[in-house]
Amino acid sequence: MGEEKIEGCSHDCGSCGESCSERQSTKADFLVPMNAYSNVKNVIGVVSGKGGVGKSFVTSAVAAEMARRGYRTAILDADVTGPSIPRCFGLKEKAMANEQGILPAVTQNGIKVMSVNLLLEDEEAPVVWRGPVIAGTVKQFWSEVVWGDIDYMFVDMPPGTGDVPLTVFQSLPVAGILVVTSPQELVSMIVAKAVHMAEAMEIPVLGFVENYSYVSCGKCGEQINVFGESHIDEIAAKYTLPVLAKLPIDSAAARAADAGKMEELDIDWFRGTADFLENIFAAVNASGVKGTEPEKEVLRIALPTDGNGNISGHFGHCGEFAVYEISSAGLTGKTTVSASGNGHVSAIALMKEQNIAVVICGGIGREALEGLLAEGIQVVPGLSGDMDVAVAAFLDGTAAQKNTATCDCSHDDDECTGCCSGCSGCH
Repeated sequence: MGEEKIEGCSHDCGSCGESCSERQSTKADFLVPMNAYSNVKNVIGVVSGKGGVGKSFVTSAVAAEMARRGYRTAILDADVTGPSIPRCFGLKEKAMANEQGILPAVTQNGIKVMSVNLLLEDEEAPVVWRGPVIAGTVKQFWSEVVWGDIDYMFVDMPPGTGDVPLTVFQSLPVAGILVVTSPQELVSMIVAKAVHMAEAMEIPVLGFVENYSYVSCGKCGEQINVFGESHIDEIAAKYTLPVLAKLPIDSAAARAADAGKMEELDIDWFRGTADFLENIFAAVNASGVKGTEPEKEVLRIALPTDGNGNISGHFGHCGEFAVYEISSAGLTGKTTVSASGNGHVSAIALMKEQNIAVVICGGIGREALEGLLAEGIQVVPGLSGDMDVAVAAFLDGTAAQKNTATCDCSHDDDECTGCCSGCSGCH
């Protein structure tokens, strides 16, 4: 039986909905090759279901915060018909090129930026291009721009679920997206569209950022909900996703963006978002796994368990550990592993064997703590209760690494019989 042929077939499966014999490509086949002189680890899309919610402001502010923390940061402005990223950073010089490719503009604090406005003679000239041309431009920004080594690239996408978001999701190795919303009632429907598109494209949603949440009274400090009561917490609960920030209406922020001084804006609104991104991608950045292979970006967290879903009292006295596998898509696996012997030496060997990046525990002795740290394993001690809650606290930045033992044993954990304030004899 001969193969069925589709009349007028362009052989571009990425823009075709037909199910024919030639459609055998996987999602990876649609990825556009990265520029040969670039190494981008984590690509994060910033999306919104509708325009006017401050998506470019959020992109600029989060990128500025990550750059302040010492990360090599970049912004790919995929909003080709409404580019505003260069204006936020006061970039006016046009992009240049050499034999290696197009050179991005660089902000005062070192953020690399590529936008169509850096290529146009007149930044106020309208971009009257058809969809395929716009999509091709976005691909060129990935494949022909010399980005160099980048820890975090933020892609500022146009609103909605049209050609450009589809192109970005198919062509770039997007590790996850941030969804920017506003408090209006109809937002739940618009957010649902963005979330469902991401799910259809197998792109993880990292969390929500709500803009225009409130305005603070200059005299009494009362928070006034200008756009009505927020529903973002209900939406986030529906999809089991975190709300990473609720941003006020603030004239200083608007002035900074208009003046091209986003990097000088001194606000703490995005520190929680940056903490979250650091925790989510900690294992990737530590291991050197490239962002072009998002399926390998897994953070393995171990907790000593009492067998009932709770954290066992002491790391060195526990033989069983719950191992959580966290990717940018959220929890991808949960197993229980056992140490081959008793004491912290066997427990540390098990952590190495299981490629654990973070240990969350209750009590832990000095020798056990130092042994884990020597292996490059983060330690978050002093927690108790439900393991799921403890892992969530670490991921949202509430619980942090500490280089302090919670048990003051001067001897091996194996010999501890309740001789110090950190022990009760049974942990």
